[in-house]
Order: sequence, then structure tokens, then C-alpha cells
Amino acid sequence: MIFDPELDYLAEAGLSHVDLASNSVTVQMNLIRQGAGLGIIHDFALPFFPDLVRVLPEALSLSRSFYLVRHADDRRLERLNRFARSFCDGLRAELARLEAEA
Repeated sequence: MIFDPELDYLAEAGLSHVDLASNSVTVQMNLIRQGAGLGIIHDFALPFFPDLVRVLPEALSLSRSFYLVRHADDRRLERLNRFARSFCDGLRAELARLEAEA
């Protein structure tokens, strides 16, 4: 739960501040579901929350990259390389599936 400029959507959304914020995705999702306001939600999360309604999709679209960070020494172990490839392939497939449902 650290701040990362890559996750700061305010400027891209044309805002300079918000009245209610949290660095926890779970808290953000619950605030939105309870009617506290609008929020920016991952497309891949939307199928799990059919009560949410997408607004302004044509006005704002954000893309971010996710990275698997590994210790350099791990690259010497083929079992960890296989795991990393399998993990990334599975994650890409799941994200594609969930985004197709959104």
C-alpha cells in the first residue's frame, strides 16, 4: 500500500483533488458500491460487481502495466522460470477473459 505516481489518475481524469480517497482497492470498491461517488475501477473487476454501472467510458480510458518482479538470482532456477512463465500466461488469459465480460 505504497504511493506510486503510475497509480495517480487525478491529472488524467482532469482533477486536482478528490474529497474521499483510499489507497485500498477494496475500500474504493466498497465506497463506490455504497454510493459515495464515482470511481475508477479495473475492467477486469467489473464482472464481479454487476451492480456497478459504467459511466463516461468514451470520455476516460486508462491503461497501466503490471510487472512480475523477481530477484536476479531466481533466473538461474529453471523451475522458477517455468513458474513465472506459467503465472504470467495464466494471468494474461484471465485478464483477457474478464475484460471480455466487462
